Amino acid sequence: MQLLLNKSLNKSLKKSLNKSTWLMVSLVALALPLPALSADTVQAMPFAASTLPSERLKPGQTFQQLKISEAGVAGTNSNADGDNYKPWAGDVELGLVLSSGNTESTAVRANAELQHEMKDFRNKYLIQTLFQRNSQFDQENNTKTSNTTGQRLNLVGQSNYKFHRSEFSIFGRGAYLNDRFGAFREQASIAAGSAMRLYEEGDSYWDIETGPGFAHQETSDGDRSTGIIWYAATNLDYQLNEHNSFRQSLEWSVSLDGKNSSWLSRSAFTSQVSGQLSMRLGFIVKYDSNPGEFRSKTDTETSATLVYSF
Repeated sequence: MQLLLNKSLNKSLKKSLNKSTWLMVSLVALALPLPALSADTVQAMPFAASTLPSERLKPGQTFQQLKISEAGVAGTNSNADGDNYKPWAGDVELGLVLSSGNTESTAVRANAELQHEMKDFRNKYLIQTLFQRNSQFDQENNTKTSNTTGQRLNLVGQSNYKFHRSEFSIFGRGAYLNDRFGAFREQASIAAGSAMRLYEEGDSYWDIETGPGFAHQETSDGDRSTGIIWYAATNLDYQLNEHNSFRQSLEWSVSLDGKNSSWLSRSAFTSQVSGQLSMRLGFIVKYDSNPGEFRSKTDTETSATLVYSF
């Protein structure tokens, strides 16, 4: 009888020890760090992390790039996460014409167009200058006369506030033109309104914008006028291939009180020569509905310039 009780007690102790041993082994296994998972396995995410993109655009990231990152599609020139964006971009162009002989002339054309892409704003700056001077020898008086025949300065500044997760934005724009030999000696305007980016892929984009504003102008005869305008514009910058691009901009400034209305077209074809240097062929058309008596309503300008892009 005593032997049977001892055997039964030993079995109970073994079962208890086995359960305790397995419990201790399980607790130790849970406390030890797990081996690193392979790259082909799904890894655990940190607490409160999410695979969804941020509700706000990253610095320099456009809505188009955000849509690409959401879809998991690559292939644009810009990083979809906005990590490698360029806050400043633009180009500087220079054209120079020199002639000598019976008639000496000097023409210098220098332009700069800059874009500053930020988290909430997209800023654009445009500077255009032209200077031309001619010298001619008068045989009758045996003298040489020198006259300035071209002198123009055009300044444009614009800032767009970008709505998050949208192609829409609101803009404010200011422009000033001083043309010593043009139909209008001075033209200045401010405008504000809404804008939309219709298309964007890599370095190519297409914007439209419109809104009300005020304009002030002074003709070559000294007549001044100020009035309300409606401003509208479209800007297309299309990358034809790796080395060639086309740029087209159209601007309308319609007078709402019956004064001068104008439209401006700028076309440019740019071809890369080497590195950051390119050649650009440009054509500008400017139309004014009321330039004054004995003045042409349409001015055109054709140019070939050397461009440095960054």
